[in-house]
Amino acid sequence: MGKLDGKVAFITGAARGQGRAAALAMAAEGADIACFDICRNLDYPSYCLATREDMEVTVSGIRALGRKAAVFYGDVRRFNEVRAAVEGTIEVFGKIDILLNNAGIAGIGASHELKEEEWDTMLDINLKGVWLCCKAVIPHMIERKGGVIISTSSVNGVKALPYSVHYTCAKWGVIGLTKTLAQELAPYNIRVNSISPGTVATRMVAGLAREAGLEYEEAARQFCSGHLISGLIPPEAVAAAALWLSSEEARYITGHNLLVDGGWAST
Repeated sequence: MGKLDGKVAFITGAARGQGRAAALAMAAEGADIACFDICRNLDYPSYCLATREDMEVTVSGIRALGRKAAVFYGDVRRFNEVRAAVEGTIEVFGKIDILLNNAGIAGIGASHELKEEEWDTMLDINLKGVWLCCKAVIPHMIERKGGVIISTSSVNGVKALPYSVHYTCAKWGVIGLTKTLAQELAPYNIRVNSISPGTVATRMVAGLAREAGLEYEEAARQFCSGHLISGLIPPEAVAAAALWLSSEEARYITGHNLLVDGGWAST
């Protein structure tokens, strides 16, 4: 038996990186997966986001594990698009047991030099988008008297990151949202937690390297400089944390921010 047999997980940013790793980890433990992603580039950030071809790889992996997958394309900043995907998931699978708010972007820039549009895009995707997804799913979980919500924050949600104030503020906000929802939703048997990764080996690192004018290897070294356990963190390590928080093994854990940061926050 799998840890998530019979469960349905709704995962944002599922097309690649941490989202794909979580989708495959949960599918391997018996969950069917609703994959939500924008799969197109934006004016900000400057690096490329996931594509529909990336999503096809994720879906193929889920189905290869013997689980069902449904795909929804949309923008976490647009409540009508999020709500349509949530309603579509319930129509296809009958329910949502797990919400994983994984979609996010990152960016670099001195605080006083950031454009207002860059600030707004960062906060809208990384914080407002998390709230909108919760807003769409929570009534369903309340009706069903149970569920699990997990949101991706960052080590920089507990430890400030210079030259990325908009990212840092958004990720601190995710933890505040998590702790507040955990208190509000406990009477309905809904657990709410967050995960704070360090620097994870995804294509986002390459994109940030270009923004910083660095070669990939040098960027990875600098971005991981705070890790006590050296090197980039595999996305599968973050996925394992999400899987555990989703499972019955973590049934008494709520309102918690789980660090998967190679020890960065302890320095």
